[in-house]
Amino acid sequence: MINLFKKIAKVLLGRSVIVDIVPPIQFVGWKMATATCPPWSNGGSNALAISFTNCDTELAELIASRKVILSQFRPASVSTEVMQLRWRHYIVYWSATVASRIAGGGDKNFVEMGVCDGLTAWYASRARQALNCGGEFFLYDAWAGMRSDLLTGSEGAAVGSYSYLDIENTKRNLASCGPDKFVYIKGYIPESFSQARNPEKIAWMHIDLNSSIPTIESLKFFWDRLLPGGVILLDDFAWPGYEDTRAEVEKWCENLHLDILQFPTGQALITKQF
Repeated sequence: MINLFKKIAKVLLGRSVIVDIVPPIQFVGWKMATATCPPWSNGGSNALAISFTNCDTELAELIASRKVILSQFRPASVSTEVMQLRWRHYIVYWSATVASRIAGGGDKNFVEMGVCDGLTAWYASRARQALNCGGEFFLYDAWAGMRSDLLTGSEGAAVGSYSYLDIENTKRNLASCGPDKFVYIKGYIPESFSQARNPEKIAWMHIDLNSSIPTIESLKFFWDRLLPGGVILLDDFAWPGYEDTRAEVEKWCENLHLDILQFPTGQALITKQF
């Protein structure tokens, strides 16, 4: 089949090509397939990969036993869908580990904007705990449907999305994560910033808001609070349907002379230099 595909490509393109799709495929998920060995292959070959694999396995068992309930996925396929997000979660775990290690200044607070059921926070928190990272983990979410005044015209179809979320379910899920110091801040961004006890300094921020207005407001609010060596991870940066978010983030980064590292998962990473 691979040879046939090469022949077809050669005819269509009018030249010889190397088709770099070689079985066996090592990972399929989040609209991509890779033949390279992922970090968790055979349980991981370095300390960070092994730590992630153990974390990932533990969460899979909690999901299978329904001790962690992820309302964002269909109950019949939740384990499969989470498994397909493994590359995403590895990047979350890696970035949280790096921020815990290199960001300067005592206790290292984390923040997440858009928490949902706590899935991403679970991985980030376990990375913090693995390094005995001090500080608190601040979780910002409306746990309610998205509002029209916080969406651009092209994002308007998302009005009311995530109305099924329940902060109590998120708290129960993260209670199984270990003894991290979670601070739950319920409300719409950016309004909630003026109503909450916000951290003065942070080492890591994750943004998964599915809308450009609160995304940019989050970046503006926390950039000066981000420690040197700190990390910002964006979730939907390169996904179709989130073009407004990407455009606004790129404009904001250009104004500050910041470079963006984009991943095949659609995530994007921004760091603050020492």
